[in-house]
Amino acid sequence: MSPNPDDAPIFVVGTGRSGTTLLRLMLNAHPRIHLTHEASFYVGRQFLPRRFTASDWLELYFKSFSFAWLLIHPDEVREDLAKTHPEGAPRDAFPDAYRSIMRAKAAHYSRPRYGDKTPFHASYVGKMLSEFPDARVIHILRDPRPTILSLRDMPWAPRSWILNNRYLHRLAKEIAPYRDKIHEVRLEDLLSDPEQEMRAILEFVDEPWDERVLNHTEHAPLDDVPPFPWLLTATKERGSTPKRDWRERIPAAWLRQIEKRNAVYFDTYGYERAALEEEPSFFERMRAVFADMSQARRFLTRFIPLARKLGSTDPPSVAEAQRRLLDLNPEAWELYPDLVMPERPEVERR
Repeated sequence: MSPNPDDAPIFVVGTGRSGTTLLRLMLNAHPRIHLTHEASFYVGRQFLPRRFTASDWLELYFKSFSFAWLLIHPDEVREDLAKTHPEGAPRDAFPDAYRSIMRAKAAHYSRPRYGDKTPFHASYVGKMLSEFPDARVIHILRDPRPTILSLRDMPWAPRSWILNNRYLHRLAKEIAPYRDKIHEVRLEDLLSDPEQEMRAILEFVDEPWDERVLNHTEHAPLDDVPPFPWLLTATKERGSTPKRDWRERIPAAWLRQIEKRNAVYFDTYGYERAALEEEPSFFERMRAVFADMSQARRFLTRFIPLARKLGSTDPPSVAEAQRRLLDLNPEAWELYPDLVMPERPEVERR
């Protein structure tokens, strides 16, 4: 553990629809902690030209969709980074640039402890622990079946059972080598016994217990949660364990495909396989896979060009990036017929 916890960032990772936003808000209810919302530092960094310094990356990052919804003025970050790199941050100073972003946001709420919540950073846990040796990484997970069912309803995620199933499987493999260095919590346990789970989490991040983490709607800043309905549910009072009836909504063939592909979740984290009245045959499972392939292709034809563009040195505007990200799964918009696409408010320097 770091001699000074204030120098140890807190990272929350997981899969989409696994409770990362709720856990972020519960931690942000602590009077010493503020985590940014999906800063996505590591996503796309591998595509940067080798000539790019950390300062170059930062100026590019200021134009991104991820930075737009952090609601930080770029000058706040520039000035914080200049304290350690007055002549500009070299390429090996990426962690310092990330730290400046997190610190700048935490300063909005006078919180000394900073960090970030980005589900997709589960793919970069090794990199994070290498660049921030004292970081506290919390992995929140959820039963894969309702997770995949919920992902299919998200405008930014695949409608494809195949792709969502592979996504969970890949993240479980990527996080497995670091399980002894991080803290893991099941969403179901966080909802059913929040005090026990939050006590364990706060002990792991080396912060004192505070009852306020059990009442995030009263004590966490909610003004930096992007106003999308799939995020705003986490700003409400906690419910009990999610009640979505995935047993009725997921075809039997896909229940078994999910359980087989993601066996690590069931064997390692204690999720039970579903009891079915009749087992799907091998041929029924294969027919389900073939029937889903058109959905997978449709998503990939939209996603791959967008990912390349977002990872380029000439990214789309914030408005265009948001529009294209939220058009990856057009069928999902049937669930949000009255939603008017929110625009980021103008950000003034604090």
